Amino acid sequence: MFGAAYRIATVWGIPIKIHVSLIILLGVLALGMVAGGLDAIVTLLVLETGVFTSIALHELGHSLVAIRKGCRVREITLMFLGGAAQMESIPRRPLDEFQMAIAGPVVSFSLAIAFWLAGSYLPLEFSEWPVPFTRTAAVRCNIGQFIGVVNVGLGLFNLLPAFPMDGGRVLRAMLSPRMGRLRATFVASWLGKIFAALFALKGVWGFPGGLILVALGVFLYVAADREYRAVRYQETLQWPGSGPWAPFFIPGPPRPPKDAGDQVIVGPPPYEKGPPRRTELREDDDARFRPPPEA
Repeated sequence: MFGAAYRIATVWGIPIKIHVSLIILLGVLALGMVAGGLDAIVTLLVLETGVFTSIALHELGHSLVAIRKGCRVREITLMFLGGAAQMESIPRRPLDEFQMAIAGPVVSFSLAIAFWLAGSYLPLEFSEWPVPFTRTAAVRCNIGQFIGVVNVGLGLFNLLPAFPMDGGRVLRAMLSPRMGRLRATFVASWLGKIFAALFALKGVWGFPGGLILVALGVFLYVAADREYRAVRYQETLQWPGSGPWAPFFIPGPPRPPKDAGDQVIVGPPPYEKGPPRRTELREDDDARFRPPPEA
């Protein structure tokens, strides 16, 4: 689905792959750290390993819940924009989807606590680290604690109420009982497109340093649109005639067509209550049921 990717591990029967885009990005970052010496390269490798291991565990959190709900996970792909778990299907019940979606941020926040506590006991050097998704804010900690800070940012970013982030699936799970799955997906996907446009505009404003934000905006927009189209296709198969404007004109499950004269409705007979009645056969009916005379 995402092009060239190479398997690096298998967990619970799920292949974990690294995309070629991430390999190129890591190589560019490593070349940029050559001037800093061996210490800078080792620091970068430790940081990258911790961050992308955290992303893989985040996706495994989704996958474990999905497997328990009866879904099959094909693979997990780590890309330069993050990670993605490819599933053959996702839980359709709102509660099941909510549990699957929230599992990833729960894993990220748990890892944040674990890395921060571990860094507190390890003899690592403290320095100033930039806070994720900010330009000027910084936090003084060691590299272990900083990976914990990155996990906080990862969890909060994924909780944005828009597709394809986990928060978008949480929002759809909350709206589906009232609005239906299609309309809830429509709302969450359009919120995803709005956030995607904001990321892209922010990246254009800071170009060329914001090139990653532009790529992220494009990726989120395409993924949000793809999610809505997939659900609309599923609903169209289930309710023919719903069409692309169903979120606006259909308050609930589509109604049957008005011209239903050729439809046959089969129901139980109208049984009557009361004492049992004795049925008497007429003479001609009795003759039909009388056994034939012996030859």
